[in-house]
Amino acid sequence: MGITLYYNSGCSDCARQASRARKPDWLGRIEFSTVDSPIGPVPRGEIVVVDPKTQRVFTGIYATRMICLQVPAFALAGLALYIPPLRNYFGRKKPGCNGDACEI
Repeated sequence: MGITLYYNSGCSDCARQASRARKPDWLGRIEFSTVDSPIGPVPRGEIVVVDPKTQRVFTGIYATRMICLQVPAFALAGLALYIPPLRNYFGRKKPGCNGDACEI
């Protein structure tokens, strides 16, 4: 087992993004969960990733990077997120999502 991805099942955008990550994960390195994460309920538009080996918790762009590094099809994107300008650009909040709802 690789990592655990926690997402809000009540958010259609979050569920769609989890589905997109599940399809290319043919090695089964990501476990998907909709229960509360170790840091509490997952807000809409957010994800939480936990590495069970180190018990480290990742959110935001760092969680995205962890997912990319687990899925071979996304590995180059995960490595690119180590570059600070790219991490800052892709780590910005989407304008349609906030803590209450996502606009689709």
